[in-house]
Amino acid sequence: MVTIIKLPHARYDARSDPAINLQLQQVNTPQSIRCVPEKYRLNAKVYDALQKEDEKEVIKLCEDFEEHGLHILTIHDDTVLQAATYARKPDLVLRLLQDLPERHLDKLTRQNLVGNTILHETAISNNAIEVARKVLEKAPGLLCMRNNLGETALFRTSRYGKQDMYDFLAKKISGYDEANQRVFLQRRDKTTILHMAILSEHFG
Repeated sequence: MVTIIKLPHARYDARSDPAINLQLQQVNTPQSIRCVPEKYRLNAKVYDALQKEDEKEVIKLCEDFEEHGLHILTIHDDTVLQAATYARKPDLVLRLLQDLPERHLDKLTRQNLVGNTILHETAISNNAIEVARKVLEKAPGLLCMRNNLGETALFRTSRYGKQDMYDFLAKKISGYDEANQRVFLQRRDKTTILHMAILSEHFG
């Protein structure tokens, strides 16, 4: 049985997350269809559209990328999907997921420089449960992937105190035995969700 933990609300500060300092990707990527200057120009347009919350423009620009929403946008290897998640635009993320060509679905498990996947980033918002549902439908393996801290998305959502998202992800492993659940509930350094809650003073 999955341990049910009542998570306190933890305010998320994007400045504390090294992956969220969005900077434009200025190095060559595996896409040979464009030279670096043109990629830089397109990345700048996507970034500007995200800043202006112009979702239609982001969608239009992504049509020019071979990998669509999985195009790497930042020097931290964040994709457009991840950047849209940081910007708290779940509807935009859902549309970008819908537009992904089937041939690129295997790349949904792509990790940025700190090891976070799209599910790790989705896990820090209670307003992105539908996004989490969709990405898991397309790439179920995301559930057990760890970032560089050894955290699964379930562990990460508990660290940020996102109760609704925690409950959603916890149900996904409710049928697993205790040994397999442990994979999701503790990091590689053996820190558990309860340990993290205590260290973060989430429990009085």
